[in-house]
Amino acid sequence: MSADINTNSVNIDERKTYGSLKGLLLDLDGTLIDSEHTHLAAYRRMFAAKGWRIAEEEMEIFKGRPGPEVFQSEPGPWNGLDPEALGLEARSYVDTRRDPPRIFTGAREIMQLEMPKCLVTSAWRQWAQLAAQLLKAPASLKVISQEDISAGKPDPEPYLVGAKTLKLPASSCIVIEDTTSGVISAREAGAGRIYAVTTSQSREVLQSAGADLVSDSLEGLLPYLGGETSS
Repeated sequence: MSADINTNSVNIDERKTYGSLKGLLLDLDGTLIDSEHTHLAAYRRMFAAKGWRIAEEEMEIFKGRPGPEVFQSEPGPWNGLDPEALGLEARSYVDTRRDPPRIFTGAREIMQLEMPKCLVTSAWRQWAQLAAQLLKAPASLKVISQEDISAGKPDPEPYLVGAKTLKLPASSCIVIEDTTSGVISAREAGAGRIYAVTTSQSREVLQSAGADLVSDSLEGLLPYLGGETSS
């Protein structure tokens, strides 16, 4: 057993459940790739172009949340402006050459597992498709993005739609997440197993939210995913 696995949350029969678990529902940003700096840099460039002065500590409100949601619900110089239009504008400032996202170790290995897979992300579809290329994902990978859902995490809709896209019940799917909102979404959707990595939040917080197994890395989860890798 990997040393970074939270053994307190691992069922002794965890490795014997593969027969009932048929699919993988995968969060993207913070779970498979580290792109926080990529998106924050885009916001900074947009704000500078508009002459908006946003303190660095105030940038925290954009971490792990869709831009339109922040522009709509948080106070700032954007109040009264169209949040969807601002979100689209922010995307135009994303520069992956200047601020390349980092692929977490183990992410590409997960993409090669011969299980049906679906990205379930609050990011926009174009970003998810770009990330899939960076991850060297197979052509069979499905994507559920913000354009496909009406309610984001922690609502269960994203993972219910993801499972439906794989033509599987959520109870037959493993979810991999990095935030409590994602874990709660998966739990409320009835996911068969919820695995989490501590890239964004603590082990204790993720376990309290309902994660069945918590690891410090994706590599630590690989032995618990079953399935063979494609050649």
